[in-house]
Amino acid sequence: MDRRNALKRIGLSFGSIAVSSGIISLVQSCNSNNDNYDYSFFNRNKINFLNRILEIIIPETDSPGANALNLSKFIDAYISRNISSKDQNYLNVSIDEFIKMIVTSENKLSIEDVDNKNLERYFSEHIDNESMIANDGKNYSEICNILREMGVNSYMANKYVMINMLGFVSVPGYYDGNVDI
Repeated sequence: MDRRNALKRIGLSFGSIAVSSGIISLVQSCNSNNDNYDYSFFNRNKINFLNRILEIIIPETDSPGANALNLSKFIDAYISRNISSKDQNYLNVSIDEFIKMIVTSENKLSIEDVDNKNLERYFSEHIDNESMIANDGKNYSEICNILREMGVNSYMANKYVMINMLGFVSVPGYYDGNVDI
């Protein structure tokens, strides 16, 4: 089992999101803002970490950010339904190792104890930086790139973004079903 290939497959899976009825229903189910949402792949700690990372990638500006759009719900549902269990395990292990590296480097008990500024620093140091080696001797650029790709692709597939920012129209052109023939 090649970890690099598994992470690439996960990234390619997110990169090849097509607007199909399954993806549309997945997007619509993630639009509600329910704090008691039962995540199917990630546990609560990883969801909190993912929310913080996604907010670093897509902050709230004049448009809604990652947390306002509930991107973590979409990512969780997408991974649990569309990624193979072998690749899911690699993703889980990679995220766990990245979290462990941050927690041990900061001498904290959990990832919740690490402030957002330091979390952003670790993420920024490792993303797109193949030569960056952490204190534990590992390179985390792949998992950072996967997290960014999942976040950006989820953002682009979000209903709010598609309609209000990308000009998506479900039926191209003007449609009037009540015309005289």
